[in-house]
Amino acid sequence: MDKRSVQITGGGTYFVTLPKAWATKIGISRGSEVTVVENATGSLLLMPKDLRTENSARLSLEGKDAVWIQRAIISCYVTGYDVIETNGTRISAEQRRAVRQVAQSLVGLEIMDESQDSIVLHCLVSMRDFAAEATLRRIFTITKAMLADSVSAFLARDTTLANDVVERDIEADRLTRVMSRELGLLLRDLLLEKEIGMSRILFHEYHGVAKILERIGDHAVQISRAVSGLTEPIDPDTASRIERLQQDAAGVVLQSVEAFLKADLGGANGALSERAHTTMWEEEAQLQNAGVNALSLAVIFGSLLRVRDYAFNIAEAALNMGVPHLQEKNQPN
Repeated sequence: MDKRSVQITGGGTYFVTLPKAWATKIGISRGSEVTVVENATGSLLLMPKDLRTENSARLSLEGKDAVWIQRAIISCYVTGYDVIETNGTRISAEQRRAVRQVAQSLVGLEIMDESQDSIVLHCLVSMRDFAAEATLRRIFTITKAMLADSVSAFLARDTTLANDVVERDIEADRLTRVMSRELGLLLRDLLLEKEIGMSRILFHEYHGVAKILERIGDHAVQISRAVSGLTEPIDPDTASRIERLQQDAAGVVLQSVEAFLKADLGGANGALSERAHTTMWEEEAQLQNAGVNALSLAVIFGSLLRVRDYAFNIAEAALNMGVPHLQEKNQPN
């Protein structure tokens, strides 16, 4: 860390000198243009004009299978790279297929150049295209419907609806990865805070809730897949307990998400107060005379209880959103 003393010109302008070693390394000289940005914390960010370059990553596909390729490209995508270049002595048909499949599963990622030994992908999506609040609302809409439909499919033993829920999970995953990518970009480029009008700290909260909603969608998928394990109709008492638990869990999720989006401390605390009834719901979820459906019933009761727990995590995030607003209201006039 290099400390500098603030000085003042005869005209009253404050200034500090720049470390010479840094200026030489970056290529700054007399007359060079720099951008000065004030962060939410009050600190200043100094950015030379030509420092913001295209983020690119290179991946060698030599000896790599499809699973490795897809995981590596997803990692580069969510980290915030704009260009992902994959190369190998001779890229096999299986490797090309893996690259195409993962590109199709990620929003805005396109193959822009391809040869025998190289495939270059560009991410064309902009943070302005996927505002944090709008994207989070869309993820919530998808996962809320998935949860309701998964329970309906389970109670009706409707495999067609169950399969539809599983397919919808792809869209929830795509949008969550977009938010992960945007967080990666914010961490790599501090100027983006000013461009999108949201701090990294605030965006981190939105991203955290998006990840929780994604997990709720995953539990809807688990419930849907458990439909195939049902070999006989569900008895009325068990069906009634499932419906009550689903309605309670979905209600707490809704209250928590609304509290988060509105920075509503009262709503967040109201949702968290439902924790007092956890023991009652755990008793409701106990298997009674489950018979041949025992495994599938264990899945749905376990998943609904987990969804309820996730709702409380969202409510806790809502408290983080509400505290700054509370402090502003309590400031003296």
